[in-house]
Amino acid sequence: MAKECPRQFQLHSTQHLPTKPVCCLLFDFKHLPQFPICCLLFDFWLSLGRTFNTALAKDFIVERLKKEFEGRLSFSREELFGFYRHFEPDLKETTFRWRISQLKNKQVITTISRGLFTLSFKPVFKPDVEDTERKMFSKLEKQFPSLKLCIWSTKIINEFMLHIPGKFITILQVEKEATEPVYRFLKAQHFRNVFIEPEEKEMEYYIYENETAIIVQPLVSKSPTQSVKQIATTTLEKLIVDLYCDEKLFAAFQGSEFVHIINNAYKRYSINFTKLFHYAKRRRKEIQLANYFSNRTDIPNGILNDLATQQTSKISLT
Repeated sequence: MAKECPRQFQLHSTQHLPTKPVCCLLFDFKHLPQFPICCLLFDFWLSLGRTFNTALAKDFIVERLKKEFEGRLSFSREELFGFYRHFEPDLKETTFRWRISQLKNKQVITTISRGLFTLSFKPVFKPDVEDTERKMFSKLEKQFPSLKLCIWSTKIINEFMLHIPGKFITILQVEKEATEPVYRFLKAQHFRNVFIEPEEKEMEYYIYENETAIIVQPLVSKSPTQSVKQIATTTLEKLIVDLYCDEKLFAAFQGSEFVHIINNAYKRYSINFTKLFHYAKRRRKEIQLANYFSNRTDIPNGILNDLATQQTSKISLT
């Protein structure tokens, strides 16, 4: 004999109907097994309903979030946390971090600095890696397996420029103590036009006269690099700072052209200003670069002011 359905949902709306589990009425099973199929299906139906309702709730919150911060150049992590607490009063820090991750994955928000976000989504800059860089990286990785390095070509700047140069430089930045061994290795491997920390005259008479050249430089510690197709290369934040700091090496990218580069980079890609200014500080150009952004570029002063306010509050707390 079949067991009674364990669900306690009963119909009591009329005395003329027999009392019978709702799930059994829905599916009208005459012969229930030991673990009623109707109950399993009802569980599934309830689970599906919860998932659907949860998705609707999340979509509703995201739409409210967009309206809440609409028109804002940026908003802080604390403001975002306060917004979510209206819907989840007991929200924990770990869950909040997961909420932020979901918003980024859905391209709802973008990080512009540590603890500062914007609603305007932009992709992360991923530079193209040429065959020359790939070949060089492969050889260096085999010869110097533990070497930290960063390799990129000035060709990657083309998409931001108004006037594109006809000559390009490959920049190879390695740990300072490895610059000489790497330079000698590249020469022994028959790489052409390799220079190590060139002086101004070398750049003028040799580098600028060649269509291509390889420059070996020391890699500043804690440089913001990234891996693209398993090649260690530059980030947009590092690229901007390097172009600003090494004026003589990157002479073709200075003046009004540099303004075009900054503006186009800001319009097209996400820039993490905390990362950028941290690197600029290591190169002792943080204040100068911030002033340049404020006076010469289209980067909103509101964002720069928010960054400055955030840094000031951190200093006052310490």
